[in-house]
Amino acid sequence: MKSILYFSIACSLIALTGCHEDAKKTTKLEDKSAPFDQFYFQRSYPDNTLDMEAFDAASEIVRKSLAGNSQKNIDGSWTAQGPGNIGGRFNCVVVHPEDELTIMAGSAAGGIFKTTDNGFSWYPVADEFAYLAIGCITYDPTNSDIVYAGTGDPNISGLPHVGNGIYKSLDGGETWEHKGLVNQRIISRIVVNPLDNSEVFVGTMGLPFDRNDDRGLYKSSDGGDTWEQVHYVNDESGVIDLLMNPSKPDTLFVAMWNRIRNNQESLVHGPDAKVWRSVDAGDTWEVLENGLPQDTSSRIGLAMSGSNFNHIFALYVGTDYQIKGLYRSADAGENWEDLNWDFDLMNNALGGFGWYFGQIRVNPWNEDHITILGVDMYSTFDGGDTWQSTVPPWWDYSVHADKHDMTYVDENSIIIATDGGLYRSDDNMQTWNDIENIQNTQFYRIGINPHSPGVYTGGAQDNGTTTGNLNVVNEWFRDYGGDGFQPIYDPEISDYWYTGTQNGNLVFFDGSDWNGFTDGIDSDDRNNWDTPIIMSAHSSEVLYTATHRVYENTNAPWSLWNPISEDLTDGVIFGSRFHTITTLGESRVDANILYAGTTDANVWRTTNSGADWTNITGDLPERYVTNVKTSPTDPNVVYVTLSGYKDNDNTPHVFRSDDLGDSWIDISGDLPDLPINHIEVHSDDKLVIATDFGVYATSDAGQVWERIGNNMPLIPVFDIEIDTIQDVLVAGTFARSIMTFPLDSIFQEPIVTDIPRVPLSSIQVFPNPVEDKLKLQGVIEGPILVFDLSGKIVLQTRWSGKAIDTSSLPSGEYIIHCSVQNKTNRFIKK
Repeated sequence: MKSILYFSIACSLIALTGCHEDAKKTTKLEDKSAPFDQFYFQRSYPDNTLDMEAFDAASEIVRKSLAGNSQKNIDGSWTAQGPGNIGGRFNCVVVHPEDELTIMAGSAAGGIFKTTDNGFSWYPVADEFAYLAIGCITYDPTNSDIVYAGTGDPNISGLPHVGNGIYKSLDGGETWEHKGLVNQRIISRIVVNPLDNSEVFVGTMGLPFDRNDDRGLYKSSDGGDTWEQVHYVNDESGVIDLLMNPSKPDTLFVAMWNRIRNNQESLVHGPDAKVWRSVDAGDTWEVLENGLPQDTSSRIGLAMSGSNFNHIFALYVGTDYQIKGLYRSADAGENWEDLNWDFDLMNNALGGFGWYFGQIRVNPWNEDHITILGVDMYSTFDGGDTWQSTVPPWWDYSVHADKHDMTYVDENSIIIATDGGLYRSDDNMQTWNDIENIQNTQFYRIGINPHSPGVYTGGAQDNGTTTGNLNVVNEWFRDYGGDGFQPIYDPEISDYWYTGTQNGNLVFFDGSDWNGFTDGIDSDDRNNWDTPIIMSAHSSEVLYTATHRVYENTNAPWSLWNPISEDLTDGVIFGSRFHTITTLGESRVDANILYAGTTDANVWRTTNSGADWTNITGDLPERYVTNVKTSPTDPNVVYVTLSGYKDNDNTPHVFRSDDLGDSWIDISGDLPDLPINHIEVHSDDKLVIATDFGVYATSDAGQVWERIGNNMPLIPVFDIEIDTIQDVLVAGTFARSIMTFPLDSIFQEPIVTDIPRVPLSSIQVFPNPVEDKLKLQGVIEGPILVFDLSGKIVLQTRWSGKAIDTSSLPSGEYIIHCSVQNKTNRFIKK
């Protein structure tokens, strides 16, 4: 069946080899697209494009179930642990036209945040939106109580950052009403006629995953109640920027952009990238020439002078995704002249991915002060005669890289929106201050430090690996750069831990320095963007990672990686990024049993430490495998989660096998039809999953699932961990940083009264009483559980022949139990 499916898909992949041609020109293009392409592919495989009707339906089911309580929620509140100081991507920022202390900012995935005290405190105001990717926010120029917000990410970086149209507020952004344009998916710009505020124009990019007729410019004559399309070029280009002449609001300028992004095609430039003008409120249009490029271009940014509305500025991005040209018109677009720019200084201003920025801004009080937003930021204060960098270098993190929006408070006060938060200058760009501690960092993976209870480490999109908790919410430490991924702490040696960056660039910290940790891995192997790495439950010196095959390191971090499998994917059929290993699982009972899941829907098992592998996919759905986890007590039980679905196709999401994967049982129960990103196994009855719309749990092995908490909006959660020491569930969200939830509110733990009692000689512990390091003597295997006298598990670890760290335990008496060999003893912690 798989071969027939591949043939069917391959027939539509004529452009596949070409889809990487743009990426080959610059690593930056691939790097900025890669994480979102990865997650788009994860939710659409094996289809060519994502089924947005199914995605909408899943979102609506969750929203209605919460509003109507048709699906039970586990009551309680998530606690935001941070970071506040690291930040996340904001696409737009606006200042209240009559109150400069009131500011609103739109996050790439986390909704709208508002401050009324000049950034001292912020709060979310759009958590009821079905989609929390915000592309633009606009105040009505005649009534500042009226605000419009457009959903979807105009930087076109993929799922889940599309939207469901436009929203309108009548109370300054506190509450909102949906105003349509659902199928337009990405709202790039909104302008309101200052002479008639019932007239609103909206620029849209449409659904970027396929060619469609929903792109272009839309007009409402009744304040957003109804819409008509007033400008359309073709089914692959949309409106990426929009200007209105405030004194002559019938005069409009739009910038068109050819943009398609899906599994088979990346169209980032084209012949339709041009500037159009209408002088009759959108009834008729003309392409502007006379000095503007007419050949193939990428994204275009527009700006208008605040003192002379006939003065228009345009930034063109070339097919190399660097600055192609800067242009200025003094006669409302009739004629254009080159605006001088410093090639030697600014040739890499856009970092090779100008499609991600494409923004130009002009000081409303001084049109000679022009700014180009890019990786860093460059300005001229004399109309283009000279240019200078007007932010610190991005690598010192005092102002984050990647600038997406800029707005003026007054002539000398400016706010910029970046991939790492919001920054303000009150001295005309001489110095900058971070003006928010909004928790909107996007985490891929999280980890728990066993040596520092309650301290969490996470790998974040474009914000590296970082550590902290609520106690230091605005002082999280930046551990490592790049895009951060899975952190793993050595449970025996507190100074040792591992992490990595995109595409399997693993590193190891030895207590003082970071060291590369990829020796032995073939550099020609195919890596997943989020390359899996796990530490053995049986020895902290044994680690596993995977490319298109599985690698083992048996004396980590001091030995080489060695392959212990052949290619476990279907081989390179569509392209290297389509065929990698996504997840690894190891039996917590039997160290010889390992599992691997792939992007192309394969699940594999070895029962002899990699000597032989068996494909156990069986009748699992033909979908991307997101996670494999094993039972904490039964060597035969294994769990698999998958992502991707189709409308009206009851594709299951979560499976369990009781026979090492030889057969599978659907345990999705009453879950809504949504992608599952991760599963944690507390016990074989008690499971937790992370989804694109929050976190769910079951206490009856998957018959009934409940959404956890009443204060987490519909945001994607990519990773979860169970912290038994703090008794909390930890969620790494891709929109609102790291959150925790009380574990005893999810699962009512039974009091253990019948822990096996065996003779002292079967397991010896010393010293007893103990301070920080408890040593064991005898033949010990498998997981170690430590109970307090009420029967609650307070410590889970593995025996590696070294002492067990008990420093986190309060003083008192405890029971230690080796479950595999049924060995037990008591000890006292001083």
